[in-house]
Amino acid sequence: NGLLIKSGTALERLAQVDTVVFDKTGTLTMGVPEPVNLDARDTMEQAIARALAQGSAHPLAQALVAAIPAQAIDVTDIREVPGHGIEGRWQGLRVRLGRAAWVGAEAGKTTATWLAVEGRAPVAFAFADRVRPGAEALVKSLIAQGISVHLVSGDVPGAVSDLAGRLGIDDWRAEVLPEEKASFVKALR
Repeated sequence: NGLLIKSGTALERLAQVDTVVFDKTGTLTMGVPEPVNLDARDTMEQAIARALAQGSAHPLAQALVAAIPAQAIDVTDIREVPGHGIEGRWQGLRVRLGRAAWVGAEAGKTTATWLAVEGRAPVAFAFADRVRPGAEALVKSLIAQGISVHLVSGDVPGAVSDLAGRLGIDDWRAEVLPEEKASFVKALR
């Protein structure tokens, strides 16, 4: 979301930049994901997902809160597990909303958050997000200046690969946890 610059005037500092690392959601995309398959989820799945999502500031969680009407449902012991998702208890069962691997599912090719209710197969809430206007021109300009451009995202490989291809970014990484993103940037210094 920004450049780490150490010293000198703003222009001198900008001239020293040789690498830019982008996140995907909200940086190269609009960051306003919209659920695209709510009609495939039953009322209870939607209610549990919304109750869990209320405990997170993650863009996918907030998109579910905005799209699913509030319902009276008792999900307790809600806690966020950074980089993985949100979990709680519903009717004595563990419920989780988050990364496919964390809930016991296999990630698909589209951006999704997964709901797992203990004893049931996980279900996906799929999303679409638009490329931010000017993102393609910015990436092309950076590459034309000889600046190394990387895309590092927590999203699934299919979604990250698709965006990287559309923007001309050859070096991309998917399913990267927050601490791994920080380590990647640190290793580039």
